Amino acid sequence: MQYDIAVIGNDEAAVEMMCLAAESGRRTAAVLPDSNHSAWLVALALRRLISDLLVDQSISRRQLLARTGSPRLLRQLVAGAIVRETEDLVCMLDHLNIHIRMGQPRFVNRHSVSIVDGQTCNRSCLSAHHFVIGTGIRRTAMHRPLGLVTLHRPESMFEGTILPRSICLLGGNSFGCGMAALFSLFGVQARHVAHDRQDSAMLELAHAAGVEIGFCRSTQSDGVLANSYADVVDCRRAVGFTEHLNLSSIDVEADENGQLWCSSELETWCRGVYGIGDVVGFSADSTVHPSVQAERIHRRIGSQIPRPRIVDRFSNTEPHRVALQQRVYEVLNN
Repeated sequence: MQYDIAVIGNDEAAVEMMCLAAESGRRTAAVLPDSNHSAWLVALALRRLISDLLVDQSISRRQLLARTGSPRLLRQLVAGAIVRETEDLVCMLDHLNIHIRMGQPRFVNRHSVSIVDGQTCNRSCLSAHHFVIGTGIRRTAMHRPLGLVTLHRPESMFEGTILPRSICLLGGNSFGCGMAALFSLFGVQARHVAHDRQDSAMLELAHAAGVEIGFCRSTQSDGVLANSYADVVDCRRAVGFTEHLNLSSIDVEADENGQLWCSSELETWCRGVYGIGDVVGFSADSTVHPSVQAERIHRRIGSQIPRPRIVDRFSNTEPHRVALQQRVYEVLNN
């Protein structure tokens, strides 16, 4: 079966695109990663995990977390939270009658991708008239010195056998703020330093977890604020998750940050293949809201595919449709 639209990734903008395409009656497929998760989904998982850990934060609970904490335990907790978030997303997309594939996709040509299941290593193929890449970003170190401070990669937070005495996370928006909160709950003196506005919900959780929040306007200030911390983790650089997609097979090249050049209609160099969300690196409209991007791509695709006769399995049950729309809103604005 060839789908009208296949959306690759689990970024916020990708989810917006899936919902819009399915609600308009297009045959829609979602290719969700079993690794290389977008920073957006990881932030949602961290928010839920920290909320659960904050439910009981008595002195005895804090002492227990500090004694039993280890980088390995934190890694397992984050992985479990991501699995739960992914399961909720799959459930919501299934209610929208979206065909779901899990695994690592690689383009074969502009109309098909091969998908490798990370657990079984089985390979399958998916075909579509149009592909939308919404794989999102990950956080990585900027690889440059910050005064006398040694910067660590975000992945290093889960290495070693014991937790650091203190930690300072630079940048990373909700991801960096959430990681600081998680470490603080396990007895680590944690500080989060950022240049821009933060997610207010995550900030409240970080304050409740005991994180010291700092704001500064220059990288020089970062060094001054971070000097007193044993470990400084750099989450300021955002890199797109595109290296595993085999974009060279469709003559699309990502920039040095793994992000894509797109036209004003968010179409890549390959006709019928679009970028959306944080994975878009160059376009005058790359910073607009994900819902606006999704609508723009949908209009472009709609002009090329005849409008289908929409058969909505919820069309005769208005309460079910209202409940479903409310569920989509809750997931996207969690």
